[in-house]
Amino acid sequence: MSDSIEVPVTIPTDENEMLGRECFECKKYFKLKLGTGLPTDHCHCPYCDYEGKSDTFWTEAQIEYAQSIALNQAVNQFLKPSLDSLRKTFKDLERKTRNSFIQFKFQESNESLTLPIKYYTEKDLETNVTCTSCGLVFSVYGVFARCPDCTELNAFLIYSKSLEITEKQIAIFQKPDIPTEIKSDSLKFILSGCISSFDGLGKELRGKKPELYPERPKNLFQNIYVLNQSLDNLISAKHSDFSFLEKMFQVRHLYEHNMGVIDKNFVNKINGYSSKIGMKYNLSIDEVILFVNKMKELGEIIKDHYESN
Repeated sequence: MSDSIEVPVTIPTDENEMLGRECFECKKYFKLKLGTGLPTDHCHCPYCDYEGKSDTFWTEAQIEYAQSIALNQAVNQFLKPSLDSLRKTFKDLERKTRNSFIQFKFQESNESLTLPIKYYTEKDLETNVTCTSCGLVFSVYGVFARCPDCTELNAFLIYSKSLEITEKQIAIFQKPDIPTEIKSDSLKFILSGCISSFDGLGKELRGKKPELYPERPKNLFQNIYVLNQSLDNLISAKHSDFSFLEKMFQVRHLYEHNMGVIDKNFVNKINGYSSKIGMKYNLSIDEVILFVNKMKELGEIIKDHYESN
């Protein structure tokens, strides 16, 4: 007869049916939604390279909860029946010796034999993702991560969603009741935000596959001209309007470093503006709308290159 017993324990999910997970190696926390993704008993850490059985991803709080539940069930299933039997034996002995010279008295404590359950709550995380490859719903700290099921990198999904948000912002600023000066200021921030999203994508890709991109310059994905050169003119060969991309990246540089005023550096890189040195670049909403669409196209080119190498 085995000395061990098995006690089934159900680990609860949070209010969104998400289950907390903790990497066995890096100890970082993430969550996933059961019933979504691939039918697999393996899991991949979204932060590091660890891969293992799903039962190696329990959090410390979940283990303590399961142990407290199991201990209570074991007490109820095995210890309490034995104690009840012992109690009955003593009660019978007390009754049988009631009128005897030697009497037994049995007194019970009012304390119940119940052990505390170690309840817990799952943590809140920063980014919720639905993997476009396998459909797994998961949450992580930070922004970029790999899918715990299929290991698909979510960087391109995050980039795409950032552009979707940008399009919603543009729609708001197209309303006629928005003052002109607010529209003008907002457009430069939207332009800058698009390139910042692309730069964030680039940093993640460089971290995952550093062999594809040069170490210098540090902000490679903010300089579309140098990025194109580093990829053997891949972007200029495949993009429908590379010259427009170059122009908008330089316009963003003007607003970031020269308050939007056209300078010699801009004129040397972008044709047709030599007579406007010292004047402020008038960024239009049509340019920003077009730029967002061209950035989507740029993202697809970078994705194809990344996934094929």
